[in-house]
Amino acid sequence: MTKILVADDEADLEVLIKQKFRRQIRDSKYNFVFALNGNEALDIINEDPEIEIVLSDINMPGMDGLSLLGKLNEVSPVIKTVMVSAYGDMDNIRSAMNKGAFDFICKPVNFQDLEVTIEKTIRHVLRSKKPCKL
Repeated sequence: MTKILVADDEADLEVLIKQKFRRQIRDSKYNFVFALNGNEALDIINEDPEIEIVLSDINMPGMDGLSLLGKLNEVSPVIKTVMVSAYGDMDNIRSAMNKGAFDFICKPVNFQDLEVTIEKTIRHVLRSKKPCKL
């Protein structure tokens, strides 16, 4: 099971994610945890070392997604972050990618694209856990 933290101040996103990924949740493939801002997300990550992927909105109150991304790199370089941003916000998307985001998706969220992105990120996380063969 892959534990995924979603940090987004839009509360309805939690309902949509739970609805769109209900099969994967039921089959224990994905376990989603939710935070409304970067501060909450960081607290959850500090308490739960099993989180492997973070989906983070860029624009949130309190600690925004770019600040969270910087903190995540300090706390756990193993966690992969997928940034979520409004379509056309290329300056913030480029900034996130330059700060180490693994990937990004645009709002409004296309859930088929989100699933492809999550699966790609999971494969990367799993490969990074395997010991290197020399």
